[in-house]
Amino acid sequence: MYKFFIGAILVFNTNIIRAQDVKVPAEAKSFIVKGFEPLDYIAGDLNGDKKKDAILILKTPGEDTMMDQFLNRPFLLLIRQADGKLQQVVRNDFMILCRQCGGVFGDPYNGIKLSPAGFNLSFYGGSSWRWSYDYQFVYRATGKSWFLVKEKESNYHSGDPEKTMKNIVITEAEAGPVTIDKFNASPSNKGSEWKVKAAKTYFYDSPVLGSKSRTGYLVKGNTVISIRELKNFIEVTYTDGGYNVSSGYILRKDLQLTYPAGKASDD
Repeated sequence: MYKFFIGAILVFNTNIIRAQDVKVPAEAKSFIVKGFEPLDYIAGDLNGDKKKDAILILKTPGEDTMMDQFLNRPFLLLIRQADGKLQQVVRNDFMILCRQCGGVFGDPYNGIKLSPAGFNLSFYGGSSWRWSYDYQFVYRATGKSWFLVKEKESNYHSGDPEKTMKNIVITEAEAGPVTIDKFNASPSNKGSEWKVKAAKTYFYDSPVLGSKSRTGYLVKGNTVISIRELKNFIEVTYTDGGYNVSSGYILRKDLQLTYPAGKASDD
């Protein structure tokens, strides 16, 4: 438990330092959108051409005091051109979680770490239950864009992290191709309704074919609400006749769509 506590302190301190000391070089200041100020600035080779590119993340001034407003934080990708100048090639207003999205822990933005021809974007938040997300993006010349190749989700209870820790890894093969301009760190969970068509289907902690399932299962006729649809799995929630709610991944082949998202089951 001690190592998790120290990790939380380090994340918190990193956010404080970033908020107080964001240095944007003169060549990038012209990209700051009117009405915003810098949240973070990261410079380095982002597409493997050995030129120094940059990521500029913006925020609304005074957002820390706007507790009831979920404000966008523009993510700008600046690529070094043949003439030596930076050029904005991507703007995504849904790339970075909002200031209030971290729950009682505070700002969920946990920084960007550069990797060969790409970068990792991280978030951390929660209260008694803590969560973190790490997204890996890689540039592909064939697609002329940055693709989400892997995402990792971790969650645990702060009272007993070692026993409650769960890690979920979703690869591009399961999620499908997602380019940086289409990525949304907080997509709508307005799900569809699905009915179990198999005699029995089990919950999985991670969407990995061949992995061990949980002991919990559903039977033919049970209905679930989708959170996210993947290639071979669907992340769902299931509520029994009482107040018990189960969530996890179920094999897509065991489910049948009954009502698309946005259509109530009593229509």
